[in-house]
Amino acid sequence: MVTVKQGEVFFITQALAILEGYERGPAGNTALAAAFAVAQEMDEDQILVVNETEYTGAGKHPMPQLTFAKQNGVEVVFGDPDEDIPGKNIVFPEDPSLCKAREVDITRFKKSYIKNCGKFKNLEAASEEDIKFIMEEIREDRDFVINELKNVGIKVL
Repeated sequence: MVTVKQGEVFFITQALAILEGYERGPAGNTALAAAFAVAQEMDEDQILVVNETEYTGAGKHPMPQLTFAKQNGVEVVFGDPDEDIPGKNIVFPEDPSLCKAREVDITRFKKSYIKNCGKFKNLEAASEEDIKFIMEEIREDRDFVINELKNVGIKVL
């Protein structure tokens, strides 16, 4: 699993509109932006299949989103997307070669999910049903879930 920066998604969204006349919202182009980045590292004869992340073609146009960001103090610039700071700026790649896929630590996301179960759901103690639900949700074994629940201060019943 990989991720891309917000500016790279907006860049690919605009490129698709210019090259193909196909306007879509950035949400539907996240997978395309990641595929573009991954494809740059592939051999010319290799094939990459992209799974669409938006089930309709009725995505939001990117301009209102960028205008909203600017009106709320977010700087929109061209440069190196690695200099992107969420909430502070959106960095469009100044060159397509700067679009790149970044490896994602899935375990970190799973741990965050468990932490948020306590934080946002006011979960102070986890029942057997809670544990089974979390195991299925994050596709982890019982020991992993119980250890992480304890690490974030949630009692196991």
